[in-house]
Amino acid sequence: MARRPIRMPKMSMTMTEGEVSSWTVDVGTEIKTGDVVCEVMTDKVDMEVESTVSGTLVEIVHDSGMVEVGEPIGWVESDDEDDLLGDLLGDLLGDSPADAPGASAAGTPPEEPPGQPADAAVPAADEDSATQAVPEPTGPVPAVPRARALAREQGVDLASVVGSGPDGLVTVADVERATSAGASAPAATPVVTPRPAAPDDRRTAVRRVVARTMTPSALIPQFTVWREIRLDAADATRAGVSWTTVLLRAYAAALRTVPELLSRWEDDSPTEPGPPAIALAVATDRGLLVPTFVEPDLGEATSRDAELRAVVASAGSGKVDPRYMAVANASLSNLGGLGVDRFQALLTPPQASVLSLGSVRRRPVAVPGGVGLALTVEAGLTVDHRVADGAHGASLLDEIDRLVSSPLT
Repeated sequence: MARRPIRMPKMSMTMTEGEVSSWTVDVGTEIKTGDVVCEVMTDKVDMEVESTVSGTLVEIVHDSGMVEVGEPIGWVESDDEDDLLGDLLGDLLGDSPADAPGASAAGTPPEEPPGQPADAAVPAADEDSATQAVPEPTGPVPAVPRARALAREQGVDLASVVGSGPDGLVTVADVERATSAGASAPAATPVVTPRPAAPDDRRTAVRRVVARTMTPSALIPQFTVWREIRLDAADATRAGVSWTTVLLRAYAAALRTVPELLSRWEDDSPTEPGPPAIALAVATDRGLLVPTFVEPDLGEATSRDAELRAVVASAGSGKVDPRYMAVANASLSNLGGLGVDRFQALLTPPQASVLSLGSVRRRPVAVPGGVGLALTVEAGLTVDHRVADGAHGASLLDEIDRLVSSPLT
């Protein structure tokens, strides 16, 4: 029997630590690779953590609280040699000290420094976009635990599978695509009843995450510019596409015309502009989740709308695909569906701007010869004054207005 760690996984490029909120299994439980063992809260999302090894859970290192990425959160005794490749972080970090000579199989494992896995590349949000193969790895292929288990069962060589996840991470869908059409389905994962955190504990944990993320916002010199945007032309051609999708796409396209707002303030200077990557605030029963959409202005509006609706629905159940956890350079918050006409959103460091949207409804507007009604929305753009000025914000809102006044595609 060898002791194998279950480590705090890196769930996004910006994640350096996560907060263990609850465990779904107890010490002494037999678990398999891919079984959900606990829930972790990050600055972006609540995520279920899967075991990277099979065996008996012999120790819970952190029952709750903050843990750095790469640190063991639990230990499993395993006699499965395949589990040497089961630790996703181990693929990136190297062997665990628990495997080193002199490590006790029965006692507490010696302390080890936190891992420093390399940051993943920014993933594309469009499922139909071409996936770029990563360079030939020098070690085990990075893969989601369930994908690794499925590949073993189906006899698929992971080295031959092109991973669509961050930094070439192989997902279950990638393995399924690599199998033949007649391949048998993987064995069902045992259902484990979670031990949920008490409601007060979860609310407190959620507020702690919000506090850690947003308190630095108070130190940012930021301003907000406002504009009433008319939507009659867009309404005539949107063909059922949600207003969130319409305005998210317009925001992304407008950002391309103001490159200053495609930067982030990091290390005391603005970064080089990158493609628009917009974090969408989604209110759920579990708290605020923020999936990121990279270049959402590309592709057909109807396809993007279906994608957005699917991601929002998934977020509502507390799950966000890792592909939607890229580093964002902007955010969008829409409270119009809750009856709010106008509000000021705060910047989330290190993003350069955030667009707040109120309700879409008919309002009195000036028309030749008097007053008429038009379909409008109140848009507020909050900008990091370190990377851009008021004129940049005004230009971006003007471009959004121009874009939604044209036929949608």
